[in-house]
Amino acid sequence: MERTISLDGRTLTLQDVVLIARGYRGQDGHQHYPYVELSEQAQADIGSFRHGLDLRIAAGDIIYGVNTGCGVKKGTIIDQKEIDAYQAHYIPAHCVGYGEPFDEEIVRAALVLRVNSFALGNSGIRLETCNKLLEIYNKGVIPFVPEQGSVGSSGDLCPLAHVAAVITGVEGQQAFYHGKLMQAAEALSLAGIDPIVLKAKEAMGLTNGATLTLAMGLLAIHDSKKLIAYSHMAAALSLEAIRGEKNAFDPRIHEARKNQHSARVAKIIRDLTSGSDRMTTSARDVCLTDEKKSKKYQDDAKSRPTPRVQDAYSFRAYAQVAGPVVKAFEYAEEVFLSEMNAATDNPLIFKSGFGENERFEAISGGNFHGEPLGQAADFLKIAIQQLANISDRRFYALTMSTTSYGLPDDLAGAINRDLNTGLMILQYTTAALVSENKALCYPSVIDSIPTSANQEDYVSMSTIGARNLRKVIKNTYGVIGAELLAAAQGISLTEDQLRPLELDGLGRETTFVYKKVRQVVAAMYEDRYIHKDFKALVDFMIKSDPQDFLP
Repeated sequence: MERTISLDGRTLTLQDVVLIARGYRGQDGHQHYPYVELSEQAQADIGSFRHGLDLRIAAGDIIYGVNTGCGVKKGTIIDQKEIDAYQAHYIPAHCVGYGEPFDEEIVRAALVLRVNSFALGNSGIRLETCNKLLEIYNKGVIPFVPEQGSVGSSGDLCPLAHVAAVITGVEGQQAFYHGKLMQAAEALSLAGIDPIVLKAKEAMGLTNGATLTLAMGLLAIHDSKKLIAYSHMAAALSLEAIRGEKNAFDPRIHEARKNQHSARVAKIIRDLTSGSDRMTTSARDVCLTDEKKSKKYQDDAKSRPTPRVQDAYSFRAYAQVAGPVVKAFEYAEEVFLSEMNAATDNPLIFKSGFGENERFEAISGGNFHGEPLGQAADFLKIAIQQLANISDRRFYALTMSTTSYGLPDDLAGAINRDLNTGLMILQYTTAALVSENKALCYPSVIDSIPTSANQEDYVSMSTIGARNLRKVIKNTYGVIGAELLAAAQGISLTEDQLRPLELDGLGRETTFVYKKVRQVVAAMYEDRYIHKDFKALVDFMIKSDPQDFLP
C-alpha cells in the first residue's frame, strides 16, 4: 500500500523527510517514495493568504519582490501590468549554479520542504504552484540542481531557481526522469506534467529560503545520530579488545564534574560492557604471547607486568570527548527540526482580525538567512570530527602490541604470520579520512562576502557548511567502521589465549556488537582482500539501525 504524507506546515517529522528523500522497499521489492499532498487546512490557508496578498497589490501597496526589483533594485517600482513578466525574467537569471548536481535524495527532500514552508500560507504562494512542486516530486521528475552557487542568503537562491526553472519549463534547464538526465521540458512531457506560469511574488517566493541547506542538515541529523551510537559501540569493543579498565566510567567521576552529557556516555559504555570477563583485573593480569615478545618478558614472576593503572586518553577519556559531541548534536537537531516547520520567505504575509475586520500586511525581514542552519552545521561537523579523531587514535593503539597490551602487531593473523600485513594499511585509510575531515571542518559561517552592491552585505555560506557536514559524516562512518573491524579482529586473535582461563567473555551488549560484525565480516587469520570486508561493514552500518547491533 502506498504511503501518504500530508503537509500542513506544522507537523512534518524527520522520519517523514528521510522517507521522502530515500524512499522505502515495497513488497514488490522495488524502491518506492511516499505520495505527498497538502492537508485541507493548508490548502485553505494558502488560498486565504494569497487572496490577502492580491488585495494588497490591488490597493497599490509597495511590496518588496512583488512590485519592486530585488536586491539593490529594491527601489525600482514594477508596473502592475509587468509583474507577471518579471517572474519570467527572474528565474532564468538566477539559474547560475556550478558543479555537480546535488544527490537526488537532497533535491527530493528540498522540493517537499519548500512546499511545507508554503503550507502555513505566510508566503502568499498560490495553491497551484505548491501543487506543481508536489506533482514533479510525486511523478519522479528530479531537477538538476548544481551544488555550488549559494551563499546561504537570501536563502539558497541559485539552487532553488534551478528547481523553479523545471516547473516553469525554462529552456536549457535539465532534470532527471527515471534516472536519465534530459531537458526539463522533455521530462515534464514524459511525466505528463504541464509547466506553470508564475504570478506575482512567486519567483522570489520559490527561491527565498535556505531549503537545500535544510534538506542536507536534516539528513545529516538522521545519519549522525546513528553514527554517534556506532561510535559508542566501537569505543566499547576496543576497550574489550585491550581488556580495558572500567574505572574511568565510574559514575562518581562524572558526577564530580557535573557534565550530564559525559555522564550519559559513561553509562552507555558501562551498559555495553556490563558483565565482561575481558574487562577485569584478572584478564589484565594475563600476559599475552605478543605482550611477552614485545617486552621480552622472562618466565620468572619478577618480570611479569605491573598492574595496569589506567588506559590511554583515547580509551579512558572517551566519555569526556563524546559527551560534548552529544550536546552539539542535540543543539543542531533542535535548530534543524525547528526550521523544518517554519516560514522562511521574504516578505511574509500576516493576517489579523476576522470577517469584515480581516486585514493582511506584507512585512519584509530576514527569515531566509541561513545563519542558524550554517552555525548548526559547522558545530555538528566539528563535533563529529572529534569522534573520528579519537576513533583513529584507538585504532592506531590496537595495531601495536606495546599499546594494545599484547594484541598482535598490525592485528595480523597467525597463518603465515611473517607474510601478513594485517590491518596496518586500513589504519592509513582512517588517518587519511580524519585528515580530510580537518580541512572540511573550517567553519563556513565565519566567512562573508558581500553581494548585490552591498545591499546583501552579510551572508551565511550555510550551504557550504552543510555540504561539508555530509562529507565529514560519510568519512567518519568509514573511520568508525574500520575501528569496529579492528576491535573485532583484536578480540578474535586473542580469545584462544583467554578462553582456557574463562576470561574471553564479552559484555552483555558488546557480545551482540561483536557477533553482528562477525555476521558481516569473518575474522582474518591470513591476509585477504580487505576492501570488500571494510566496504561491506560500512555499508551495513549505513543501511541498518544501531539497535540491530544490540540485544
